[in-house]
Amino acid sequence: MPLPGCHIEVWVEPPTGFIRISGRAAAEGARDFKLLIQRLQGEGISSFCLDLTGCLLMDSTFSGVLAGLSDPVRPDSPCERRFTLVGANARILDLLDNLGVLPLVLILEKPVTATPETSAATVATGGHSKEDMATCCLEAHRLLMALKPENAAKFRAVTEILEQQLQAG
Repeated sequence: MPLPGCHIEVWVEPPTGFIRISGRAAAEGARDFKLLIQRLQGEGISSFCLDLTGCLLMDSTFSGVLAGLSDPVRPDSPCERRFTLVGANARILDLLDNLGVLPLVLILEKPVTATPETSAATVATGGHSKEDMATCCLEAHRLLMALKPENAAKFRAVTEILEQQLQAG
């Protein structure tokens, strides 16, 4: 039985954006996640709480996008992180640790209790061109390779294929 696709819901209580990700946090939803975060940052939202209790798995593309967006809220305060992950399963935490992303985020095990279901908006995912998807995947994997030297060997072939795909148009 196939895993459900990425489902993203968002609600805002300034200065925090709350985002519930369920199903697969994978390449198909990574670009939409990135665009959502960038839009919310443009609206003055400075920190994000990601409820991952319903997230079954996260792939390297989504992890790379998360890493790329994970700059500190205040550069002068390195212990203050932009993203807090809540309810992430062991598989996701292991992936983030292996890729070097875990130190960029805060982890909480307790689920988010104050979730205003009536004001949570579903974020549309998908519908991007192959070029947009390839660009997002390439950027994410390049970032992971720069983040941790061991990632270069893991993702060299992937980045080469994506680069060829983008050059071919």
